[in-house]
Amino acid sequence: MLQSKQCCPALGSDPSNICGSLQGRGACQEVQVDTRPWSGPYTLRNVDDRERWPLKFFNRSCQCTGNFAGYDCGDCKFGWTGPSCEAKKPLVVRKNIHALTEEEREQFLDALDRAKTSLHPDYVIATQHWLSLLGPSGNDPQVANCSIYNYYVWLHYYSVRDTLLGPGRPFTAIDFSHQGPAFVTWHRYHLLQLERDLQVNSSTFLLVSESLDDYNRLVTLCNGSNEGLLQRNPFDRPGDQLPTMEDVHNCLSLQDFDKPPFFRNSSFSFRNALEGFDKPDGTLDMPVVSLHNLVHSVLNGTGAFPHSAANDPIFVILHSFTDAIFDEWMRRFRPSDSAWPQELAPIGHNRLFNMVPFFPPVTNEELFVPAEQLGYSYAIDLPEEARAWALMVGSTIGGALIALVVLVLLLVLFQHRRHRKGFEPLMNAKFSVKKYTDEP
Repeated sequence: MLQSKQCCPALGSDPSNICGSLQGRGACQEVQVDTRPWSGPYTLRNVDDRERWPLKFFNRSCQCTGNFAGYDCGDCKFGWTGPSCEAKKPLVVRKNIHALTEEEREQFLDALDRAKTSLHPDYVIATQHWLSLLGPSGNDPQVANCSIYNYYVWLHYYSVRDTLLGPGRPFTAIDFSHQGPAFVTWHRYHLLQLERDLQVNSSTFLLVSESLDDYNRLVTLCNGSNEGLLQRNPFDRPGDQLPTMEDVHNCLSLQDFDKPPFFRNSSFSFRNALEGFDKPDGTLDMPVVSLHNLVHSVLNGTGAFPHSAANDPIFVILHSFTDAIFDEWMRRFRPSDSAWPQELAPIGHNRLFNMVPFFPPVTNEELFVPAEQLGYSYAIDLPEEARAWALMVGSTIGGALIALVVLVLLLVLFQHRRHRKGFEPLMNAKFSVKKYTDEP
């Protein structure tokens, strides 16, 4: 497939049923990519394999019809079900943690545990730069199997990794999932993919990543190897505090989804305020650390570094709450497609750019819709009055979006319980010095 740059597998056992074409589910076609100009600090061209994603790897893939989806058109789009994907799927409600029984919470945590050790049934990860991906012989793909949860950590890492120019020569001013409009849609799709796999398989808290400095020196990619214990040291610095519900309320009052230059220095931008580069009310007073970025910073460990943050399961909690705020904003303002820039956002952040590194390709525009159109909702009402974020209750994937302070205590409790039962400890990670709030 990599040599032909065509990924059009047969659906089922009949080799002639390419992309489910015999059932009218799809066909093998040219991949469509966004050709509009981007802006921002990334000024290189034809250097990074993510520039016109996924053309460095595949230029033909299954294009599914109607509500069919998947790399072979064997699935339904999010929010649809049935043999012909014509029935609306009952909404999946991401529940309030306090509405769950202890057994339900245990089931959620066990699902994450199992997914750490369950091999992903559909995907492998690349372990080498795209120029070396086929190995020295040109016929030996440099890929590795990985667990379901490790796969989702690798996706996040790959979206934020530096451009590899040569040994010890990284270009760091690039990020496909942060510092631009795609912040909300990228993480929404990331969670949806994890949620779907958890419903079928499962995952564990044990996740890993090596230092970005090591990868840059070797001009290679994260290979998913395990390294040790996760690190958390919340509220370790003087003045550390979580956002308040007043901050959330102020952010939700911003009417513009994003504003030029559609980057970390945009002001009065809902997206930039939610991500945490603006103050919650949209004013820009750099350096600012608020909302999403502030929570990562307060965690002060694995979760503080973009390339390793998804190792920590609190990542799922935080981004579910972030997505709930995004969905509340969508419900209040019902933005048109034109609210999202078609061009001149940073690379990866134009409306029709294929989100990196998801495959088959999916654009930012496809996720810029109310959550109910994607088959889920939140059992959460964002109150008008100011209340501490740490007292806020929400939902997580498949289970709970919990107040983060409470969650830290809960995870520590279950970690000790699992250790006594013979479970592996949490995994560690080495870190680069680049944090969520650092300049490119």
